[in-house]
Amino acid sequence: MKNILLIFCTILMVSCGSNSENKKTKVDFLNTVEGTWTVSEIQNITKEELTKTQKTPIIKFEGEKVSGNNGCNNYFSSINTIDEKTIKFSMFGETKMMCAEMKISDAFSSLLSKIDTYSVAENTLNFFDSEGQKILVFTK
Repeated sequence: MKNILLIFCTILMVSCGSNSENKKTKVDFLNTVEGTWTVSEIQNITKEELTKTQKTPIIKFEGEKVSGNNGCNNYFSSINTIDEKTIKFSMFGETKMMCAEMKISDAFSSLLSKIDTYSVAENTLNFFDSEGQKILVFTK
């Protein structure tokens, strides 16, 4: 009887230990996006247009806080939900300065609110809309 109980306890401890090692937390996913990222692609904006902008848009993640510049205005938000693929932000707030060229900043701001999922590979952060289309790409 003692041997059976000992075997059962050992199996229970091993199975609990292996499950906790494979489970990632919100902090683990936040760590994958942590830091400052520079935009390299914006849906419906050519690479040529993007290189001509006076200020390249960025996004910065610090814990659950998000901030950056859209090429003209500063913006800020926070992460409501993040897991292996999904990322949801609270409403974005931004300054309302008028710049000489607003096409990139307007497109960028519009796409931020459409982000549904993401992927990180090496130094590239991709954002996708709810239909799975890549809408923003950033590099570190």
